Amino acid sequence: MREVALRNAKVHSGRLSSLLQAARLNGPIATSPALSPTERLVWGFLAWECSQSRAAKAYERLRRGVVDLNELRVCLTNEIQTLMGDRYPKASKRASRIRRVLRDIHRREIEISIDHLLDVPASDATAYLMGLDGMLPYVASFTCLHALNHPVIPIDQRLHAALVEEGIADADASPEEIGDGIVDHIEPEQCAAVHMTLWGWIDSRDAGDGADQEG
Repeated sequence: MREVALRNAKVHSGRLSSLLQAARLNGPIATSPALSPTERLVWGFLAWECSQSRAAKAYERLRRGVVDLNELRVCLTNEIQTLMGDRYPKASKRASRIRRVLRDIHRREIEISIDHLLDVPASDATAYLMGLDGMLPYVASFTCLHALNHPVIPIDQRLHAALVEEGIADADASPEEIGDGIVDHIEPEQCAAVHMTLWGWIDSRDAGDGADQEG
């Protein structure tokens, strides 16, 4: 852990360090699949408020169900929901947002690609993503990290609640503040591994509690 002047004091470095060490000892760090930036954006919608295993299975169903992202764009919301699986958490909301975002990208770019964001400043990329119809802050952050290699930590409500409950983050901290606080405690190049470690940790934690069961 590095010693820096924190932007906020919402994350407790000692507890965070202990959690990351324990999580790494308890199992391998999951790796994000090799995807294009736009595919990673779709993956981010599946990752939001869900486990790695369920997100992976849902993405594989989407991949098998359509030829490409352009076909996914023209699917109806209920068709995308069916491809994901009707029992997938927040399936209708995810399907609607995926469709809206892909349609907005196509409207702006005349193709289903956000590859141009690889060559713009981080602030501009974030603004573009957040400006897309249907975007969620978590998904924008997930895309910035796993597609564009920006030093951010995506925090959804599921991870937010667990970090607060474990005493790693303050109860009054927002997801954005917690993400910023974690980034302050690590090196920029560690962000992707740390996020995947935290994601794997909460999956194991929820599995032990009987939460997020496959449906």
